[in-house]
Amino acid sequence: MDQPLGQITVYQADPFGFYADKVIAYEFALARGTYNVPYGALLAAPPVDIPAGQCAFRAGADWTLVEDHRNDALYRTDTAEQYVLGQTVIINGSAACFVGAGPVPAWLTALVPPAPGSTWVDSAWVAPETAPAA
Repeated sequence: MDQPLGQITVYQADPFGFYADKVIAYEFALARGTYNVPYGALLAAPPVDIPAGQCAFRAGADWTLVEDHRNDALYRTDTAEQYVLGQTVIINGSAACFVGAGPVPAWLTALVPPAPGSTWVDSAWVAPETAPAA
């Protein structure tokens, strides 16, 4: 009589690489000892103790702790528009994307523009009525 198929616990990342949940991977019936691990899942467990403001993020075949900015409102410093996480934008002629993991890139800020038409100057917003005369 055949032995029942095995199963193992694996740890699933979402499409961006953030830890999502643990799932079960089942053994292949015709390839015993080989498991059907879902795409993006890792055999290694994510860290247990995650400090506030950080999250588990996939780094190759392991997890790393990174800054978590998924719930932050971020603004583009070139246009003052609110940025949608994961959106690809053109910054200085190159494609750029931020999913909320790790340090906030220089082309984004959590500082809210004070007024429409504000410009980013020396790490701060300058409202149109306070902009220096040309």
